[in-house]
Amino acid sequence: MTEDRPLPLPLRIAGMALLAAAGAVTGGLVARFVDAGGLPPDDALNLFIAVVLVAMAVVSGVVLTLRPSRSPKGCGVLQVVAMALAGIMLMIPLYATRWVSSELAFALVLALLAVQTVANLMLWRRADEMLRRIMVETGGLAFWTLQLALFLYAAGERLGLTGGVTAWGMIGVLMAVYLVASAVVAARRGIK
Repeated sequence: MTEDRPLPLPLRIAGMALLAAAGAVTGGLVARFVDAGGLPPDDALNLFIAVVLVAMAVVSGVVLTLRPSRSPKGCGVLQVVAMALAGIMLMIPLYATRWVSSELAFALVLALLAVQTVANLMLWRRADEMLRRIMVETGGLAFWTLQLALFLYAAGERLGLTGGVTAWGMIGVLMAVYLVASAVVAARRGIK
């Protein structure tokens, strides 16, 4: 049995640059779609985050499927499920009421949230020490970033310098910060 060696640093950086370019193109296309739809800013942000989450879940699922059978799958399936469900739950309030009542849409969000919570708990229990460390560091970085942003926003609001933000807008900001934090922590852990 041969030992898997990590790719050389230049190849890892090139791979990250390629992924960043693909993300920029995808983000640009989504932004153009959102702009063409004339959505309010909080809806546009949540739609963008939702599309990013679902796209990441699809790409991760493809990568997981294409991995050699000798490589352990680890917690990949649970991560894909959690990401996909997060994206879908952000889309439901935007579009589901076109086909079903608000109450039914909310019930669907609650049901999916329950499934995602179970998936996240299973992910934590099955994760190795490295993945748990990444999860903890991501949560910590997101918390401190959001705490700082909330303080500045609250001070500005109290001084009459900023307008109001809806809870829907806040969840979009939270998800965006969490995604960036997870990318920063994963990149920092992956490139050494």
